[in-house]
Amino acid sequence: MLQAIEQESLQLAVDPSLTNFFLEPDQGNSWLWHRDFLDKIMLVKNSDSFINEISFYNTVENVVLSNRYGVIDKEDYPYREDIERILASGELSQWVYLPQAQKDGYVTFARLIPNLGGGQAQGVLSLEIESSAFSEFMDSDTYLLPEGQQLFIVHHKRVPGSEELGYDQAIALLEGLDSLDRIQEQGHNSGSFTASGIDGKPANFLYTQNIYGRIYVTIVPEQMLAKQVNWIRGVTLLFLIIFISFGVILTYFNSKRAYNPIGQLMNHSKALRIGQIQSNENEIDYIKECLDFLNKETEKLGGFMASIQPTLREKFLQQLISGEYLRKEPLLRDCEANGVSVQATSVVLIVDADNIAKENRFRPEEKGIIAFVISNVMQELLQNHPGMRGYAIPDRGRGVALLQFGADTEQEDMLLLTSAYAESVCDSLKEHLSMKASVGVGRFYFHIEDVPVSCKEAENALQYRIFNQTERVLFIEHLENEKKQAAFRYPREYETAIIHALEQGELDKAAEGLSAFAETIRASQSYRSIYQSYNLLLSALITSLEKQGASLLDILEHDWYGQLQTRQTSQEIIDWFAGSLFPFYVWLTDNYRTESGQSVIQQVCKHIRDNCGSDLSLVQCAEQVGLSPSYLSRLFKKEMGVNFLDFVVECKVEEAKRLLTETDHNVSEIAAAVGYSERNLNRIFQRFIKVSPSTFRTRQR
Repeated sequence: MLQAIEQESLQLAVDPSLTNFFLEPDQGNSWLWHRDFLDKIMLVKNSDSFINEISFYNTVENVVLSNRYGVIDKEDYPYREDIERILASGELSQWVYLPQAQKDGYVTFARLIPNLGGGQAQGVLSLEIESSAFSEFMDSDTYLLPEGQQLFIVHHKRVPGSEELGYDQAIALLEGLDSLDRIQEQGHNSGSFTASGIDGKPANFLYTQNIYGRIYVTIVPEQMLAKQVNWIRGVTLLFLIIFISFGVILTYFNSKRAYNPIGQLMNHSKALRIGQIQSNENEIDYIKECLDFLNKETEKLGGFMASIQPTLREKFLQQLISGEYLRKEPLLRDCEANGVSVQATSVVLIVDADNIAKENRFRPEEKGIIAFVISNVMQELLQNHPGMRGYAIPDRGRGVALLQFGADTEQEDMLLLTSAYAESVCDSLKEHLSMKASVGVGRFYFHIEDVPVSCKEAENALQYRIFNQTERVLFIEHLENEKKQAAFRYPREYETAIIHALEQGELDKAAEGLSAFAETIRASQSYRSIYQSYNLLLSALITSLEKQGASLLDILEHDWYGQLQTRQTSQEIIDWFAGSLFPFYVWLTDNYRTESGQSVIQQVCKHIRDNCGSDLSLVQCAEQVGLSPSYLSRLFKKEMGVNFLDFVVECKVEEAKRLLTETDHNVSEIAAAVGYSERNLNRIFQRFIKVSPSTFRTRQR
């Protein structure tokens, strides 16, 4: 409120009509600008109920423009002495108690208008605010005390039973306190110390200063603190005595009951006849049977407790948002039983933590704990937003909230309240749990049956995180209205650059290529296109590893596709590729290169891949590695799972597919490059690919 008053004063001070008056005073037409400026004064006065009077005085005309008196000579203005004091102070702007205005219960914010015209003209703009208006926003015994360019807001806690001071009397006593001067001299933004209070007795001063020059001071007399400490001591002593007495009594009765414990246990068990257990003269066996029965009952109880968790309302909400209600009647019945309104406008929010995979505080199996924490924060924050009702529950590792608004709430108000609540959830998780989160918001629906639709839309809104990394709160309605249909081309050149860098062991270059790859596919503004592009990149990396001798079964055991699927934002995917997959790729290639130097079969495979265009034979390869053709054939079949000839054909087909995709050579030239005639190449493609080379090229492009 104080800041708003200062801002309104500044807007009046820089108003063009006022500025033009100081630049070119025209007293002949003064009534024109008087009328214009009085209208603006009245507009500001009427827009702020805390301002009682606004006045402007200038030394050129020696008149005062006031919303109460209109245009009046300075000598006739009731607060003329206050104007002289403001001019004499020389302060450009200040909160101050002025003699005449203070008598009427006003505190003044004054602004001295500089001389913009080069002459001696000066002006004073004053805003009179009733001191009592501030009492609505402050505790009792709180006073405004201007001190030059600073404004003290002092809360003096009154000791019960002490004399109650009037406002002016309290202000006079506060002005005489040296402690306030000490606060200004220290120059700290906050602090505390002990000094004499307004009654001359020791008091604790606690203060803090904001950037607008306002200093908030709380004065607590030591007498009050001492009473509170004595009360705490007394209560502590009382509880200590109670606990000691209870312990003594409990010890006495336990010692009595501890006598002959087995006999007492037997008698009690027989009296209860738990589970109709038959009496047994062997007391130890009987006790074992009782304990076994109790153990079974405990397991049953544990199962029952697990079956009723979460609560009935949480179960209902989970069924509601997941769309399990197929008929309207049971839905309305359960809404009434669980206190959920069916006459309200509803919307679903989903809060999901970002980059949890990078957090060392959580393991993947702890997503339930994360969801529980998020939903608790959401439920607590709902109490701070009285304009709406809501319920928050954990669901599949995320927090889900159902918000409801009155039927008469405007659409714009619902959007603002929902946005404010979602932002407060993100801020609270960030501040208190150091957890970055995003919020997806569905559309608003008037029928309770449409809640599952809103939930699905909220999930879809969260998918936009894959290319929208700037907004924390994602409204599906805004996102779909702003969605652009951009031309999309898969960046194969960046894929090739990434694989080449990884084959050379250059992780930095691979990361740069990945950034360019991500930036290119992000332009598509399509969740499915972006995710499929990352899957294609992963497939290319796996194919590259297989070509270098890695076993496909060993690679698939790591479930890379499953790991990619758990990453929901673009940054999470990039971090996973650059931080986990790329280093593992380099390690695998280095490992397999080492093994290939020791493996005859890997040497043969490498020779075949490097010489696809040559006439390769089993005899030639056997001579190269120093083995007999028959032994090499058996060893090759055992290690690779296919015979030598089929492997050669597969390599030639893969090379032909690459040339068809990446070059513009015709089919005859490509056939010659892999050591086949065009006819044979067509026949082999029909056998392995089920299409001709020309058709394959057309589909790829």
